[in-house]
Amino acid sequence: MNKELVLLPSVTYAMKAKNILDKSGIRAYIQRTPRNTGINSCGYCLFVPKMTDEAETILRKSGIRILGRASREDV
Repeated sequence: MNKELVLLPSVTYAMKAKNILDKSGIRAYIQRTPRNTGINSCGYCLFVPKMTDEAETILRKSGIRILGRASREDV
């Protein structure tokens, strides 16, 4: 199962991360973090429907702090 939600520490990180992925050709959408993820964050995450593993690698290499991942089916 693909965990397509990338959980981030703040809305600022979510906006920066989306911009980085857009420049890399990966589609990402900022959305509210579902409450039952078990992660304490600002309430925003990125939905990355395709190439989520690649997106996470790009974001980590770009210095974006990632709190974890979740699947829409899990939450």
